[in-house]
Amino acid sequence: QDTEFGKKNHIVFTERGTSGVQVYLEIDNRKCSTLSSSECFFSAQEAAEFLAATASKHSLSPDFPIFQVK
Repeated sequence: QDTEFGKKNHIVFTERGTSGVQVYLEIDNRKCSTLSSSECFFSAQEAAEFLAATASKHSLSPDFPIFQVK
């Protein structure tokens, strides 16, 4: 969108015309070497798969829906 908010934030419009915000997530996994593997994501791919699986089970907050994980 051509507004001050739209210039500072990446506004996404879906095929249905619903707006949203595209979010980039940075994961700091430096402590993974000292934690057990069940408590840690060793790659961004693992974290993305977890978010996608959790979203598909509808166990995330409905206030912040996830439509796509890349």
